[in-house]
Amino acid sequence: MKLKYVEKRTRSEGRVVWVVNPPPHLRDSVQAEYKQCDALSEANEYAQDILDAYDDYKRGIKRQAKAADDTVDGLIGYYKSTNDYAKLSKNSKHFYLTMIKEARRVSSGNGTIFGEMKSSNVTPEHADKLYMKLQVFKSQHRATHVCKVLRKIWFMGMRAGRVKNNPFQRMNLKGLKFRTVLWQPEQADLFIETADKMNMKSVGTLSLLCYDLCQRPGDMRHLTWGSFSNGVFKFYQEKTLTLVEIPASPRLADRLTSIMPKDVSPESPIVVCEATGKPFDRRLYSKWAAKVRLAAGLPPELQIRDFRRTGATEMAESGCTEDELRSVTGHQSRDVLSIYVRPTIKLAAAGVNKRFQERNAT
Repeated sequence: MKLKYVEKRTRSEGRVVWVVNPPPHLRDSVQAEYKQCDALSEANEYAQDILDAYDDYKRGIKRQAKAADDTVDGLIGYYKSTNDYAKLSKNSKHFYLTMIKEARRVSSGNGTIFGEMKSSNVTPEHADKLYMKLQVFKSQHRATHVCKVLRKIWFMGMRAGRVKNNPFQRMNLKGLKFRTVLWQPEQADLFIETADKMNMKSVGTLSLLCYDLCQRPGDMRHLTWGSFSNGVFKFYQEKTLTLVEIPASPRLADRLTSIMPKDVSPESPIVVCEATGKPFDRRLYSKWAAKVRLAAGLPPELQIRDFRRTGATEMAESGCTEDELRSVTGHQSRDVLSIYVRPTIKLAAAGVNKRFQERNAT
């Protein structure tokens, strides 16, 4: 079943595609764009994201009308009506809303909560106290994330003339610790082999997709057969809507050939849970992955999401250029890419060798 604004079209060469053609009011309010997809499921996902964004936009307008314009809640309501918020992925919106909820209900004294304060009265001192309270009652990690989200909200409020200063600017926030876990090749092989032996081949396939394509599990869970043609994957990443085209590795292509059903529909998902007959949700695949990891006797810190980082690091170790890396991972900036490519002894050795080879050549 196709969602609203999704249309089926046949190109001149006979190829069937699905397009999402949002009307002007959605293009203006949530920056929705025309998009062509090879699979109906991909088009439906994009259309649903647009509809969800518009629902959030309308709720933001209503919330803004209800909340006093000069309160923190009013400023939050305004931010949720902006294009900046509308363009966030579904997961990012959920994350922002969680951080906002944590902040607005913190006590600000005199029987009021932070959300009820006048936004213009929030000072750097208030911001520091909020940060301190969240560190005590939540965690340093959560407190840092909350203040970074509030910094963005105040920044957008300043641009709109709703507040004059940003009390969350230049805070002494403790740096976030990024994961550095990497799979060893033999660990990855053992994990996939164990999954296959446990009749959880879907977990092995999902892992190999994340590993060899250097992609997030969320994108791979919803990948359809229509996104794979002539040995090449072509799909939009959910988080950033970045279009990536990646050739499958020989081992991945062989695995897909072995599991591809006869007369498969382009809209059919590649990874299907054996127990449900449907794509994994996040909780279920994490649970199954933990069972496989335990059966394989692998360290508990290894997770499927670490395959993306591992694959990117292996590409760097192989001498891939930054452009080659970003073409696969979909990262737009070098700074973000550096989070995924972890320093290793092999990279260090390659750097030392290049340095002294250059010196000896001169």
